[in-house]
Amino acid sequence: MCACARQDDAKGLWPRWVLANSVAETVGLSSTFGIGVALFAYLQAPGFLLALATAGVAILAGTLIEGTVVGTAQWLVLRRPFPSMRWRAWVLATATGAFVAWTLGMLPSTLMGAGSGAAGSTPAEPSGAVVYSLALLMGLVAGTILGTPQWLVLRRYVPRASFLWVPANALAWAPGMVLAFYAADFLFAAGPGASTFVLAMTTLAAIGAIVGAIHVLALVWLVRLRQSASL
Repeated sequence: MCACARQDDAKGLWPRWVLANSVAETVGLSSTFGIGVALFAYLQAPGFLLALATAGVAILAGTLIEGTVVGTAQWLVLRRPFPSMRWRAWVLATATGAFVAWTLGMLPSTLMGAGSGAAGSTPAEPSGAVVYSLALLMGLVAGTILGTPQWLVLRRYVPRASFLWVPANALAWAPGMVLAFYAADFLFAAGPGASTFVLAMTTLAAIGAIVGAIHVLALVWLVRLRQSASL
């Protein structure tokens, strides 16, 4: 491959990556959100074992969706600058990060739901500032978790600087998670309907695009670094 072709790969990476993440996260987040709505009553029901089993189903579903849908969409873009990258390696890395992130994310709500059901009390609702601050922190943590297994794959191709992929994911998911929490509050208040569904899909696509637009900046730099080293 000539040098100009390699440069074109880096230049065209940004729009392809943003589009891939937008579509994949729309499918992935809408599916996991639907699963969460369907299982919410069981998660809040009295009984720790029932709540734990429900959380386990949600975690496995989220892992499968994130690993397959998001991982495949990203790999279809990555295989151009990294032709030797295997689909299985990237999807497995994405699924591993999703599994850990979903497990840590579901555990507090599972314990709180089971505890409140057993005690027969309803915990006080936190303020908006607290909720969005926690969402920001959750995004930083989730992005770190999601990016770390993928970094273990990327470092095979860009060993010197691939560690940047982890903080890039953390910074990307911080605003993405805040937007997700804000959209969830708004959509729940709006109630069911065709307009709500359209707005939800648009919001999910925006979340995927925002997250992708941020961490792809690190990816573009890594690809250019690798291409410069190979010239």
